[in-house]
Amino acid sequence: MSKLLLDTYPLVVIPELAVKIGLHEAIIVQQMHYWLKINEAAGRNLEDGRYWTFGTYEDWQKQFPFWCEKTIFNLIQKLEKQGIVISGNYNGISIDRTKWYTLDYNKISI
Repeated sequence: MSKLLLDTYPLVVIPELAVKIGLHEAIIVQQMHYWLKINEAAGRNLEDGRYWTFGTYEDWQKQFPFWCEKTIFNLIQKLEKQGIVISGNYNGISIDRTKWYTLDYNKISI
């Protein structure tokens, strides 16, 4: 059997989202949405009325091994400037600078 076929969880993107915000951006947004739904189902990371996910750029790079950390940084920065991704810091320790992320679903509705 080919190792290029799906035996693991794939990254899935709706074509309309990719057309609207760009393919690479859509991949990031879809993965964030995935983690937000996991957190919502588990009832965790609810802050200021929104569910959040978090991770370092190194953590995100493990989910997107086809991109370097700098590319991920640039994509997330672009999405933040567009207002699609909202970032915050809800860490329990003030020296922890790990960013938390949520989505403004109104910005990505069709």
